[in-house]
Amino acid sequence: MKGSRIPLWLGCFLLLVMGRMARADEPQPPLTTAAEVGSISPEEARGHRPVRLDGVVTFSWHQGTSEFTVQDKTGAVWVSPISLPPRFAVGSRIVLEGRTEAGAIGTILLAENIRVLGPTTLPQPRAASYEELFSDALHGTRVEVSGVVRGQRVNPEAGLGWLALELATGGKRLTVNVTHEISGHPELIDARVRIRGVNLRALGRNQTGFLPILNAHTLEDLSILDAPAPQPFQLPSVPLERVMRDPSSGGSGRRIRVRGVVSALRAHHAFFIQDATRGLEVLLRDGPQPAVGDSVQVVGFPEAGTFSPTLRDADWRPDAPSSALEPLATDFHGALRHDGRLLALNGRVQTWTRLSHGIAWTLETPKGSFRLVIPGARPSQLPEGSMVKATGVCSVEAADWESLVVRQQPTGFTLLARQPEDVAVLRRAPFWTGRNVTLGLGLLGAAGGTLQGFLWIRARRRIRELSRNRDEAQSLFRAILAERTRMAREIHDTLAQGFTAISAQLEVLYQSAGHLTEPLRKHLELARELVRSSLEESRRSVWNLRSQSLEEHGFAKTLERLGTQLVAGGQSAFHFTQSGAARELSPAIENNVLRIGQEALTNAVRHGCPHRITCSLAFEADTLRLEISDDGAGFAPGPTQGSMKGGFGMSGMQERAREIHGKLVVESQPGAGTRITLTLPLSHV
Repeated sequence: MKGSRIPLWLGCFLLLVMGRMARADEPQPPLTTAAEVGSISPEEARGHRPVRLDGVVTFSWHQGTSEFTVQDKTGAVWVSPISLPPRFAVGSRIVLEGRTEAGAIGTILLAENIRVLGPTTLPQPRAASYEELFSDALHGTRVEVSGVVRGQRVNPEAGLGWLALELATGGKRLTVNVTHEISGHPELIDARVRIRGVNLRALGRNQTGFLPILNAHTLEDLSILDAPAPQPFQLPSVPLERVMRDPSSGGSGRRIRVRGVVSALRAHHAFFIQDATRGLEVLLRDGPQPAVGDSVQVVGFPEAGTFSPTLRDADWRPDAPSSALEPLATDFHGALRHDGRLLALNGRVQTWTRLSHGIAWTLETPKGSFRLVIPGARPSQLPEGSMVKATGVCSVEAADWESLVVRQQPTGFTLLARQPEDVAVLRRAPFWTGRNVTLGLGLLGAAGGTLQGFLWIRARRRIRELSRNRDEAQSLFRAILAERTRMAREIHDTLAQGFTAISAQLEVLYQSAGHLTEPLRKHLELARELVRSSLEESRRSVWNLRSQSLEEHGFAKTLERLGTQLVAGGQSAFHFTQSGAARELSPAIENNVLRIGQEALTNAVRHGCPHRITCSLAFEADTLRLEISDDGAGFAPGPTQGSMKGGFGMSGMQERAREIHGKLVVESQPGAGTRITLTLPLSHV
């Protein structure tokens, strides 16, 4: 039917997809050379590409089951462990079938089938330098390296053992394993050799090659170019100053023999040796160190140091005793010319730092500073600022490449003392050194801060105590003042009102007393005077107890009202002025100032008969000033002036002024009026 037909374009698409799927299912062609295996990416290697190689076995760790390398004309491939077939050996030609896998340092092979074709000739090794051994092109291939054997030992590995050599080549160290030679090997130290083997790199923690290792099969892979000296301690002795100066003294990299006296010991199997010409450092292969002062013979390999050669991979034996070493006394610049020698220098102790094996001090001289290292010392042994004489071996230093290569000048040195007794204190440091001054100032500051804090706490406690006492006193005063005010109201409402009523009745009687006899009129007049006097005394008592007007109108207004009332009905005029911003005063201050003003105004009205009375109240920045003046009769002030009618008088006013820490000044002359001034510091308010 028409609806069941497949569109032409859809059919073409399905045919294309099916064709691609069919091609994807087709097996990939195998990789047939080592170069092809090494060229694929890690992602492709993880895809297990098929491999079919025809090559020669160049290295195998073990027999039976082992990893091995196979090399063809294009390169080499590392093969993972597999059970090896019969007749499999190094030098066999094999056909290997397997698949790729991504290894730690490239593509490796997972072998599936090995067919041994028979023995053949090993590929010719390629001569390589130490740096070339790091290249991927030489990884797993046979190479040839020349150098001087610096060490040899039997190295156990996985229950087996092989001969391990340390080869000096190109200024570096190369490890050589002769994997199938466990015993019967000759003494090879100091021999110049040529070794053929497979270059395999050791792996670091990040799975990258960092150290090449040459793996030879047997001693047949090693050729001795120059045999070692059979008796190294019978070599000619070389003066220390001639080391590395010519081929016979170690310039060719071969072992030499020196003699001298041990001047100092260092950690990690090292010591310094010195003869009549100079000194240098010796690094032992292993074994015990000699003692300081021992005469020794040393055989070792010279290597260039920063400013002096060193002997490495060395061995020693006792020598005939010689004269004891005497340190060379010198200064800062002289020490720079005697690297490795036992010296004696004077210096002033500066700072110190702790090391793992002792203390390092900085010593200052007039021409420069240097470090002094003393093993097993304590920081208190050399106080800062002390002048000392230090004996030790000089180790000259260069700070950077420019000072070493361009200027060829050292920048400083370290003096390595042998023991704490090598340093003698010539002059003890004065007590007031920079460190002690700093420490003293710190302690003084801490003590001052502590004292200041203690005083501050005491002051705060005293302030709180005074504030509490003041609050209690004010509370007590308010209670007393309230009671006095109550009593004043009682007197005003009872006695004063009664005296006023009696006075009114006596006045009415006096107006109608014309018919009375003269004696009766005198008695009536005396009664009127007594009532007026009692009324006045009751009013004074009310004022002395507490003015009701003070609570109703305030301090300044009450003072003004008091003056106005005192001159009412008389011939005196009263003027009141106030200046400055009013301050709140405590009840005790208000009461005493008011009483002083009341007494001054009362005295002026009663005794001065003035035409004008002036009262001035001034609130200044830090004082309160009350001034009352009149143009009345005046008087001659004396030590104690009382009022005419028994008031508290001048002495009472002075007492009140002292009570509130004020100053009362009275100025008056007969016929010239009176001025009374009260000055009160507001700090006491």
